[in-house]
Amino acid sequence: MATTLEKTFYIETFGCQMNAHDSEKVIGTLEHEGYRRVDEEADANLILYNTCSIRDKAEQKVFHRLNEYKRMKGEGKQFAVLGCVAQQEGEKIFERAPYVSLVSGSASYRNLPQMLVRLEAGEQRITGLDDRQTEETFDTEFTARSNPHRGYITIIEGCDKFCSYCVVPYTRGKERSRSSESVLAEARRMADQGFTDIQLLGQNVNSYRDPLNKMSFAEMLARRISWT
Repeated sequence: MATTLEKTFYIETFGCQMNAHDSEKVIGTLEHEGYRRVDEEADANLILYNTCSIRDKAEQKVFHRLNEYKRMKGEGKQFAVLGCVAQQEGEKIFERAPYVSLVSGSASYRNLPQMLVRLEAGEQRITGLDDRQTEETFDTEFTARSNPHRGYITIIEGCDKFCSYCVVPYTRGKERSRSSESVLAEARRMADQGFTDIQLLGQNVNSYRDPLNKMSFAEMLARRISWT
């Protein structure tokens, strides 16, 4: 079992490649902040649940899973709900699962270090629920990629399409692209680390627009030769 002096965490991830990559960024940030990842919930001080709301009745499944965590509250553990269901349900999560201390949508992961400080100080009901009109993206060099050969880079977040069957515009906000410079810099770091397969992610990568207008999506792809 972890001691109260250790900062350990366990993370469970559901959903698409974007969610899996988001968790890699969360893990990297937590490790940079002095946390150690463990493989069992019983060994963790902090349990994070990265959620997906695409599936039918996703929120019910989340609350059912959280109910399983309830028994651990008496062990001094802290709980965080991240991702799409967190953004969709917001502070209602605190009402239905009062043992949860932190609720954060994906656009707020850049503020995770500050939220962790508040969590460690014993604060309850910490939220990272960004306005859907935010221009912010979550860029970090602290990504803990699980595959040593293949890795993901998020180039665009959110979507402006508002299709009738899709919740993405409501859970991840409007489309906002990273600069081509930051994408290429991350790709070069990955190449230097030995990655041979780099995949660019986004809810709608064809909508990528360099906010600095330095190059198009096609021009950025053409730079792949310089990544090796």
